[in-house]
Amino acid sequence: MTAPTGLIPKSKYFSLTPLDDGVWAALSIAGTGSWSNAGIIDLGEQTIIFDAFATPTAAADLRIAAKKLTGRPATVVLNSHYHFDHVNGNQVFQGIPIISTKLTREQIAVQQPRLIDVFKKNNTELLDQTKKEMEQEKSPEKRQELEYLLGDYSMIIKDTKRFKLTLPTITFENKITLNGVRMSAEFITYGGGHTISDSFLYLPKEQILFLADLMHIGYHADVRQGNADHWIELLKKVKKLKIKKIVSGHGTIGTAKDIDNMIDYLRTIKQIAIDWGRHGGTIENINEIEIPKNYASYGAPSIFHYNIKSLLEKGN
Repeated sequence: MTAPTGLIPKSKYFSLTPLDDGVWAALSIAGTGSWSNAGIIDLGEQTIIFDAFATPTAAADLRIAAKKLTGRPATVVLNSHYHFDHVNGNQVFQGIPIISTKLTREQIAVQQPRLIDVFKKNNTELLDQTKKEMEQEKSPEKRQELEYLLGDYSMIIKDTKRFKLTLPTITFENKITLNGVRMSAEFITYGGGHTISDSFLYLPKEQILFLADLMHIGYHADVRQGNADHWIELLKKVKKLKIKKIVSGHGTIGTAKDIDNMIDYLRTIKQIAIDWGRHGGTIENINEIEIPKNYASYGAPSIFHYNIKSLLEKGN
């Protein structure tokens, strides 16, 4: 039996927002080690965890919350893509199916051990460097970004002894449907955009999307390990679905209109990179580029210039 709205569990790592009967967005609290948004979906007889945060500690709170909300332990975990902040909590859910695309599983197998090694071996250096950058940063927005990053790094490093590579146990090619007595959920991939392979969760009856990092709302979206053109085309395809609510990978809960905003963001940074190169701008002086007014208040502002650098290096 689903918990009443007034009994929604509290966590210092995330806040839970009801989206429909049996559907909750778990929105990351910045700097706590969760680092990305997640979801809990009660299909009836099955409980889905969508993405698993960056630390086992945050993921353990998500597991507890899911049981309190649905009256049963989580029965399946979905990994939207391979990035550390979405899959490092997998280890908390060992023993139940974890689902991803084949490409995502392959990337987790390669990338996850490397990052775990970095956090284990360079923890003092990483924290000291981030503190130093934060103290020297003059921009209030970037200083805030570094403060959150320091908090996330600190929590990740505290959890390193618990780290264990936990790979998806089931893979799919295009779509896998999970059916319950209450609702059905479709785990879908249209290919890659943010990464080499991105998946999202769609609840067709409720018209709710968990888009993971294909959608950022109020945050700069990172294109460095993806392809902006493919990302735009993927989002155009997503737009054809019936949508009432969207849970972003970073940021807030949105609507179908936010897909257009995301496409505009990707087009804008691409055009900025093209114009910069055409007018003699170089990678070395990209910090002279001002963030457009539409995105000046976005979180993670350093990502903007990383994006321009990446687009220039890739030839846009």
